[in-house]
Amino acid sequence: MENKGTDFSEEWIKIKKDDIPEGEYIVTNFVQDLEGTKIFLNDGEHNIEVFFDGIPILVRNTIEGCRMRTWGNVQLKYNDKSFFRKSFFFEVKKSDLVKWCIRESCGFYGEHQLRHYCIITSEELIDIISTFEPILRIVK
Repeated sequence: MENKGTDFSEEWIKIKKDDIPEGEYIVTNFVQDLEGTKIFLNDGEHNIEVFFDGIPILVRNTIEGCRMRTWGNVQLKYNDKSFFRKSFFFEVKKSDLVKWCIRESCGFYGEHQLRHYCIITSEELIDIISTFEPILRIVK
């Protein structure tokens, strides 16, 4: 089966904050409650929280094996087999998943309202479609 889609137009942008160390993170906890949506990651040394102050439009969690096509398309597009190494948080522009959300909502949401974020670890990919930006922070 061919890996590269003929119309792959998504743009994957690494989100980096100076106080958040690079690393090979894994998801250790996912909490969605009255405070919001929290995804906790750990790289053996650092604990990171990705916090959405509310409930995102969509959260999709898949194991990495289920997303090999996307993984490969991104690596091919940027000509970088190490594109996801040491980085765990991305924003996806021109997102196919955002387009799907717009179709499914029958136009309730517009493309300018929705942002696609993706957390990538060695084990899973978590896609988040939200109308608001997350907060990334180190937790003790």
